[in-house]
Amino acid sequence: MKRNIPQGMRTNRRHSAVLLAMMLAVTQAALVGCRGTYESATRDDLATAASIVAQEEAPPEAEPMLDGSLSSYLAFALARSPELRASFERWRAATMKISRARRIPEPIIKYSYFVRSVETRVGPQNHKLSLMQSFPWPTALSAGADAASAAARAAQRRFDAEVLEVQQAVADAYWRLWLIQEEHHLKNEHDLVLETLAGTVRGRVRTGGASLADLNQVELGVARHHDHHGAHREDRRAAAAELLRAIGATAREKRLTATDTPFEGLPVDGDEALHRAARQHPRVEVAELMASSSESEVRAQAADRAPSLLAGLEWIVTGNAPAPVGKSGQDAVIVTAGLSVPLWGRNYRDAMGAARAEGAAHRADRDAALQSADAQLEAAIAAVRDAQRRIELYRHTLIPQAETTFRSVLGGYQTGRSTVVSALLAQGDLLELQLELARSRTHHARAWAVLEAVVGRPLKATEEGERP
Repeated sequence: MKRNIPQGMRTNRRHSAVLLAMMLAVTQAALVGCRGTYESATRDDLATAASIVAQEEAPPEAEPMLDGSLSSYLAFALARSPELRASFERWRAATMKISRARRIPEPIIKYSYFVRSVETRVGPQNHKLSLMQSFPWPTALSAGADAASAAARAAQRRFDAEVLEVQQAVADAYWRLWLIQEEHHLKNEHDLVLETLAGTVRGRVRTGGASLADLNQVELGVARHHDHHGAHREDRRAAAAELLRAIGATAREKRLTATDTPFEGLPVDGDEALHRAARQHPRVEVAELMASSSESEVRAQAADRAPSLLAGLEWIVTGNAPAPVGKSGQDAVIVTAGLSVPLWGRNYRDAMGAARAEGAAHRADRDAALQSADAQLEAAIAAVRDAQRRIELYRHTLIPQAETTFRSVLGGYQTGRSTVVSALLAQGDLLELQLELARSRTHHARAWAVLEAVVGRPLKATEEGERP
């Protein structure tokens, strides 16, 4: 049998449902309105970085190709370095915590069934539906979101600093491998020189112009010099393993090579510009952002000491009265309000004191990072300048003199004016100076990588060479 519900009763229940919906809407609006200071920018940057830092389950065919250039190794490291992936995931986790910090308490919906209904004049009370919502002090959510978003931004800058460190490690290992290849190339050239000298001595021995002692001395030098083949093979394996570790790759069948050439020159930027850049390094900004996060946490803890507002709505469903009576079956709607009473003041004070202490610690970390940045910058600039000085000395002064001396001694030996010992010494001096030039060029490239890591950005050289 269809039950006839009076028009006034239907309207009353519709109004009650509207009130419940309005409370839920207000709750949702309060949740959305407390976004953190850096939240939107951090989420956008996170999405951009996610397209560069590959995930662990990415297919092997998505790996960047290694063509022997430094840029290819850097691209591979950005995509596959486990250190970067760990730092990226910490950044992601910190970003995901922002929404939790700005979340208001969950609303509570309760349903009650009257096992023994309460009889009223307008009818028996059968059911009760309640909605309760607490609203923290206004600054509690906004300050908490600011603290979480500043912490997420700090995690982002840690990731940026990790990128700089990985790039430096890759460049350092790359130029070590290049140096081994260059030393092997130079020693191969001097193998030909020594073998030519040995052939000359053998010819003079047959004509009586040289003794067997001279020939034995040259052949001993050739044999000792050929040892670089075995040493180079082992050094290359060790350098390749270090480069693989730096880029985050496992052992590969393809041989790793370094095809780029170290560039030379001094930074175009002046010392003042370099110092400003170094003092804006991500490591410094991490400490600044964490100090800001602690300050926001102090405000959030202070807001917890303030009372929270409690609002509620209750809807009691009432049945029809047994006897005809005015407003029969009219539901009861109750609106409640209240305040929480913070009683544990000492606990709140301790929490605020802890946040202030953490802020002071982060500011001290910032001061230490600034001092470290200044010292590292001075050391890096000095290393670049010293390497450039030695490059110019070896290339323009010492090596030309050694080449002239070697040609003179070799020509004198052929005419009998010099000895085998003099020729071997001149050849050894020339080889050592050429090796020192290669080492100086490598030292310059490695020092330049350190300098870029210290200032936190790429630099241009005054005399650009073949720079990768």
